[in-house]
Amino acid sequence: MALVLDGEQRAALAVVRSLVRHGVNVQVGSSQAGPLASKSRGVTASHVLPAPERSASRFLESMREFPATSILPVTDASTMLLRSRPGGGDEGYEQLTDKAALLSLAAAHGVPAPRSGVVFSITDAAETADRLGYPVVLKPARSKVLLDDRVVATTVRVARDAAELERALSTAPWFPQLPVIVQEFIAGHGAGVFCLYDGDRALAWFAHRRLREKPPSGGVSVLCESVPVDPLLRGHAESLLRAARYRGVAMVEFRMGTDGSPYLMEVNARFWGSLQLAVDCGVDFPWLYWQLLQGVPVKPVEDYVIGRRLRWLLGDFDNLLLQFRDPTLGMAHRWAVVRRFVGTALDGRCRQEVFRWSDPSPGLLESRLWLTDVLARGV
Repeated sequence: MALVLDGEQRAALAVVRSLVRHGVNVQVGSSQAGPLASKSRGVTASHVLPAPERSASRFLESMREFPATSILPVTDASTMLLRSRPGGGDEGYEQLTDKAALLSLAAAHGVPAPRSGVVFSITDAAETADRLGYPVVLKPARSKVLLDDRVVATTVRVARDAAELERALSTAPWFPQLPVIVQEFIAGHGAGVFCLYDGDRALAWFAHRRLREKPPSGGVSVLCESVPVDPLLRGHAESLLRAARYRGVAMVEFRMGTDGSPYLMEVNARFWGSLQLAVDCGVDFPWLYWQLLQGVPVKPVEDYVIGRRLRWLLGDFDNLLLQFRDPTLGMAHRWAVVRRFVGTALDGRCRQEVFRWSDPSPGLLESRLWLTDVLARGV
């Protein structure tokens, strides 16, 4: 039996569909009743669990009735709690997800990263920023932190001057309990590679590029396309994963500078939002990871389909509405956005992420919730 957590997430739906297709008895857990992934065909049970954001201890207590190797977390919050439990022995996860430790690991293995300083006070942060030069990135050492038995999300900020820096850190509830990395700002664009690693070897690699996002200025991918893995990024990622003796799935993120040089940003040691695209292209990460957890020999995946696309339809529609309602954009631009939106519907390379004729219930649920939200907001 597999318990897939965070069932409200689209990535959880991709995990569920994969495991059900391979004959695994799949149950879904979530802090919400009747979440997206629980509506997928073949799910045998759905559990309402304590939310880590409300009580980490109650969440962990609820996990005691399930074997550790049967639990598949999806979000940072649930993954952090399960992999960071005392006595868990998951040092590789800690090395990669503690961004201060990750910088040390990168420096030791020749992986390029922005110039940085780890600080515990506003005074030290200001001095580091003066040394690096503004603007600077204020990056918490962790994406999530445990405060008073609650998992709290942290926020990456860009400070353009000393006043912004002081304002950002003085209002952060997790600082200085959690250190902050003051980092030089790298102009450019994001890039990354996805991997399943088994201590000293990679079992699968994947990469994609984002074509549209929500919001349009940058955010969640709503249309993406599979691309070949960049050998340079793969080499850097493998240096980190092997050094940490990491075992699991990971997304290693880089920033490509304007000169084309890569700089390490972070490692997300969990499943990612566009997971379904990798599965559609022949890299079935959930099934491969499940076999790894069960101690079954895993045959490495050597290649995958290039040029296939994945569309989160309702997210793409939000992207369309945001641009069409933007008063700063001319009418020609707005109609170009509409043409691209309609064109994607006719693109034979593109598959729907949530709605699928073979498993329609999750898509119908998402559509109902989306329409309810739209009507409630009067949009």
